[in-house]
Amino acid sequence: SSETPSASITETPSASTAGPPTTASWTKYLPETFGIRENIENSPYRFCVREAALWGIATGTAMGFHRLRMKSHPFFATNIAFVTTFLVVSPSYYFCFRRRDHKESVIELMMRANDFRHEEEAPPEIDLKEHPFLEEKKKDDDQLRKEFVGRLKERKEWQPNYKESEILEELKEVKSSSSSSR
Repeated sequence: SSETPSASITETPSASTAGPPTTASWTKYLPETFGIRENIENSPYRFCVREAALWGIATGTAMGFHRLRMKSHPFFATNIAFVTTFLVVSPSYYFCFRRRDHKESVIELMMRANDFRHEEEAPPEIDLKEHPFLEEKKKDDDQLRKEFVGRLKERKEWQPNYKESEILEELKEVKSSSSSSR
C-alpha cells in the first residue's frame, strides 16, 4: 500500500484541542458513576477539588484522633471526624475557586491595560532573524519600555467590583532595569 508522506506523520495536538493535562493522575481514583470523574477532569477548578479534599481529610483525621485522645467514644469520634471533613471541604473549595477567579480577572485586566490579546488573536510567529526583540541594543537607543505594577486587593462578593478607571489609577508605571541604570 502506498501512503503519502504526510499521512504517516502524526501531529501533536495543540493546547486548545488537547484534553485535560495528564498531570491530574489523582482523578483516576474517582468513581465514573454519574460522570463524576469526567466532570472533575474537565473542570478548570479540579485543583481546587483536590486541595479542598486534602485539607478536609487532614483536618477531619486530626479532629478524630483528638476526640479519641480526649477519651470520647470511638463512634462519636468518627462522626466528628466526618463532620469536620465536610465542614472544611466546603469553604475550602469555595475560597479556592473565588481566589482563582479573582486572579484570572486581574490578569485579564492587566493584559487589557497593556493591550495584549488572547492567543487565538495573536499574529503568526515571526522568523527569528526578523524578530524585533532579539535585536542587539545600541548604546544611543533611548526607546522606553513600559512595565506596570499594581496591587489590587481582592474584593468580597458583596463589595462592588473595581471600575476600569480605578484599576488604571492603581497600576503604576515602573521603569525597566535598562533605563534605570543610567
